[in-house]
Amino acid sequence: MDFLNDIANTLSPFFRNLWVQISLLILFATVHGYAGAWLAVRMLFRPRKPFRILGITLFPQGMIPRHRDRLANAIGKAVGEELVSQETIMEELLGKDFLRKKIRGVVESYTDELASRDYPSLIDALPANLRAPVLDAITSLQLKIARHIEDVLKSEESLETIRGFVTRRVDEFLSKRVSEVVDDDAFQKIVGFFEDRIESAVNSPTLEEKVREFIGRRVDDLANTETPLGSLFTEDAVALLKEKAGEQIEPVVHRLTELAAAEKTRNQIGALIKHEVHDYYEGLPFFKKIFVSRENLIGEVDDLVNESLPKRIEETLKGDFFAEEARNFIDTSIDDALARPLPDLVGTVAPEQLGRLKAQIVKSVLSVLRGDEMRSSISAYLTGTLEKLRPHSIDAIMQTLHSESEEKLKNMLSTGLLSILSRDETSQIINSV
Repeated sequence: MDFLNDIANTLSPFFRNLWVQISLLILFATVHGYAGAWLAVRMLFRPRKPFRILGITLFPQGMIPRHRDRLANAIGKAVGEELVSQETIMEELLGKDFLRKKIRGVVESYTDELASRDYPSLIDALPANLRAPVLDAITSLQLKIARHIEDVLKSEESLETIRGFVTRRVDEFLSKRVSEVVDDDAFQKIVGFFEDRIESAVNSPTLEEKVREFIGRRVDDLANTETPLGSLFTEDAVALLKEKAGEQIEPVVHRLTELAAAEKTRNQIGALIKHEVHDYYEGLPFFKKIFVSRENLIGEVDDLVNESLPKRIEETLKGDFFAEEARNFIDTSIDDALARPLPDLVGTVAPEQLGRLKAQIVKSVLSVLRGDEMRSSISAYLTGTLEKLRPHSIDAIMQTLHSESEEKLKNMLSTGLLSILSRDETSQIINSV
């Protein structure tokens, strides 16, 4: 007993340590949790059969063995309704061509097997004494069938039937909307095809040469023509030119008023007037100089230039009379310029300068045609135009393009098909088949 007390007293300080208590608590909880989980899992499956003594059940079956039928039904129901339903099975068999592929494989293998066998011909299977009459009958029948086929293909009933067939098929196809015939991928391919064709045409050396030739001819015509310049413009263009030029009268008047009222202008005008006044004063007789003061004259000039003159100029320029006169002057100048040929207006242009002008115009035109902005505009125009066509039917588009295009298409297809069927070669091919 004393020995046990000594051991307890010895270990008592160790177990009073906080860290030891925490470690023991964690160890106990871990062992307890593991043992409890192990026991719970084991009780799900064990015992597989109830343990009885003298007919008394001491330990019943585990939960899963005891309810396995109900669990199997529940799992089967869940799999059948949620995971692999009847609709899923039918879709896999029929909707995705699984069953069709299997049947096709069986049929193809059976067909290949039958085709690989060698069978005697019908003529070889006949008795020898019947072969000649049968061959003669077949040959005669073949000739009759050939003549009948040829007559049928060239008969009026066949022609009308073919025309009706072509008409029905064309009407059926043309009644569809463009969006039904052309899907999004095909639409993008069509737009891309047109964009590539246009871009290749714009970047081709042939177009550049054509543009250079056209601009060269037009510039030469303009530089050497004796035709009045006005013949190159319409009446609306000339009226627009005069209108735009007339709109510049007010800014010009404002600018002239500013120039007239500027200090530098006033000083120059005052200096000129003062010079004239000085010459006039020097030429006066002596007795008149007594009554006229040079300083007064100079002062009057300053007042005139600094005060009266700007106001008078502004009133004159902003008046209706000046505006009307300016407009008449501009219209007359434009009419006079348009009535003369271009060589009279600009004179003779040196060949070197004319060549540089042509090259500059060609470069500017090609830069515009090959620029990103033009490419984007063309792409947007193509996309927008084709998008507008998608909701419409094909026959409506053809009627818009040409009122008789649909009938011409039907006639062309009917005529082509009839010409093929009416040939002797077609009858021979059908007879040989």
